[in-house]
Amino acid sequence: MKKKIELDEIDRAILRLLQEDGRMSYSEISRRVKIPESTVRSRVNKLVNEGVIRKFAALINPFKAGYDIIAFIVVDAEPSKVRYVVEELAKLPEVDVLGIATGAHDILMQVTARDLQELEKFILEKMAKIDGIKSTETSILTSVKKWGYARVF
Repeated sequence: MKKKIELDEIDRAILRLLQEDGRMSYSEISRRVKIPESTVRSRVNKLVNEGVIRKFAALINPFKAGYDIIAFIVVDAEPSKVRYVVEELAKLPEVDVLGIATGAHDILMQVTARDLQELEKFILEKMAKIDGIKSTETSILTSVKKWGYARVF
């Protein structure tokens, strides 16, 4: 595993501002953090190169973009096929978040679908074709009270 980078208060301040507005200019960040723009540019490049910033992207509200279903699906897999199952699930565009887990289930994922029919098709047609899945359990969010992203503070 790659060594964790140590974030100082300047890094954290830059990250907070970019999480607030990913389009904020380096000059605006410089003004707010009270450091030279060249330092902001250097720090952001370092955070990108070290993998702290994975990518710059728009955070989309799926409900406003035509997707009515956000589901959390837990998957139990044959022990020797957990990694294979995760690799296959990762290829499916409906899967937003995916990982191998500890606890009662092997795999946890978040799936976004336009409607119940699309979710059903995902489960019965796409997931069903993946060798090694023993069982699944699906929970659908009825409302979202908080949209977030990885905290660094």
